[in-house]
Amino acid sequence: MHSDDPEDHYPLYPLGMLRRHGLIGAQDLAQRLPDWTEQRLRDAFWPAYRSIRETETDLEQMYGIDGGERVILLNGLPIFVSEDIWSFQVLAGPQLMGRLVAALLHPRPTQAD
Repeated sequence: MHSDDPEDHYPLYPLGMLRRHGLIGAQDLAQRLPDWTEQRLRDAFWPAYRSIRETETDLEQMYGIDGGERVILLNGLPIFVSEDIWSFQVLAGPQLMGRLVAALLHPRPTQAD
């Protein structure tokens, strides 16, 4: 993707991703669970995500050697995940974030495959 928009280039490119997918001002998972450490959020996120996943489509991603950012359409709603060796951040609208937080707070028992 070639763009002259500064928000599409390092270090601002996550802003372009957020803008394109309607996630500017979205809720931050860390702010919804302020007592959780970043490591606890990181460890629990993907299992909770999978537990609520009905449909999923990758909309946009930007990866580097240490990690990256992606926007996923989860159950028809966009979610931004930034994951690298230094930080972890998840942003989503209130409806999706509510389901995700509920899944994190009340995990379902895992089933053997």
